[in-house]
Amino acid sequence: KYVGWTAQKVHATVEKAIGGVLFIDEAYSLVSDRRGSFEDEAIATLIKEMEDHRNEICIILAGYTDEMKKLLKTNPGFESRIQFTINFPDYSEEELLEIFNGLCKKEKYKISDNCKEILEDNFKQAKKEENFGNGRYVRNLFEKVKFEQADRVVQTKSKAINSITKVDIDKATHTIA
Repeated sequence: KYVGWTAQKVHATVEKAIGGVLFIDEAYSLVSDRRGSFEDEAIATLIKEMEDHRNEICIILAGYTDEMKKLLKTNPGFESRIQFTINFPDYSEEELLEIFNGLCKKEKYKISDNCKEILEDNFKQAKKEENFGNGRYVRNLFEKVKFEQADRVVQTKSKAINSITKVDIDKATHTIA
């Protein structure tokens, strides 16, 4: 809204989290190409708050590795206040399949036995993409599979309304971006 507004918002957010944890997901979105932007103001205020409340709060900055490195380089005060970083590896194809199967189970879908390989192959390819979304990718794929499954059930007038087939997965994997 105006110069100083962002600082007030960041300060208020930190104040509410004192005594606990402040988790900032996609923290790299604070990086701006313009100097003097509200993002710069947010970063400067956050760094001051990190120092002022270093014994009262745990602040976690989360995001993609390369983008987070860029964020930490935006202000020399950041790196000196961050005690450690943790890199979480992507899930394996088997773990992604387990997530997919969990979503199916939660929504009471039965998945055909011949789907495991196509899903694992898809996960293997998807993991090569820049900024692969891990569990988010699986959730998005699952939503597309449900759409394809529902379309197939309507088109074929199938009675197996809770059954996911290889055809459903094939169609969904070819439409997911």
